[in-house]
Amino acid sequence: MYKGKPDTPLTVARYLRNSRGMSIEELSVETGVKWLPIFHLEHGVGVDLDTIKKLAAYFDVSLDCLARNDLASAAKQLHSPNVRNNRMKDLLRRKEQICEEIGDRGEKLILEREHKRLRATPFALAVNGNVADDVMAGYDILSFTNGGEPIYIEVKTTTGNNKTPFFLSRCELAFLRECAEHGYPYQLHRIYNLNDNDEYDLEVLSAEELIENYEIIPVSYIVRRVSA
Repeated sequence: MYKGKPDTPLTVARYLRNSRGMSIEELSVETGVKWLPIFHLEHGVGVDLDTIKKLAAYFDVSLDCLARNDLASAAKQLHSPNVRNNRMKDLLRRKEQICEEIGDRGEKLILEREHKRLRATPFALAVNGNVADDVMAGYDILSFTNGGEPIYIEVKTTTGNNKTPFFLSRCELAFLRECAEHGYPYQLHRIYNLNDNDEYDLEVLSAEELIENYEIIPVSYIVRRVSA
């Protein structure tokens, strides 16, 4: 068992993978090594020697440079220059496009659901799905109770299960917290297990439930100068 301990933020394993513009999943397919040992090696966690041998053979570098996390040694063993291929960026763009398409489908499904729910009331035609186009609104759909009280609906959709994490924008989070604080009628409609036939499972969460039962983790930050 190799117990790695990277002494720099960049491990040799990650450097070699990035030099090919590959994801961990792609490297796993190419080498026959499961993705978790690759992830562990890239983060200095112990892996078996067979994993290191397969990766060293694939990248055509010495076993020693991987085992010792010797970046300088690995860099000197490259046989051709790293070429900027944008493969990972292209994959991310495609993933973002797919996620956007899934999100649009989810919003359409909930919009239809709200229209049907209010069909026997005077408020069916008043349901507004255009709110989703206003990035500052903090929610996607303005709907109503049977008695005409507004309901602020945010829609989050996944083809995965109901444990799949989802993302909130800064405006969405701010509006969620405002609704929780003031008791505004907010609902997050969590569509999961969405399939190609638009069949899905649905969980409806209040602002209070989200604040109390979910962990909200910041994943990006705005950085701006505060002094000359």
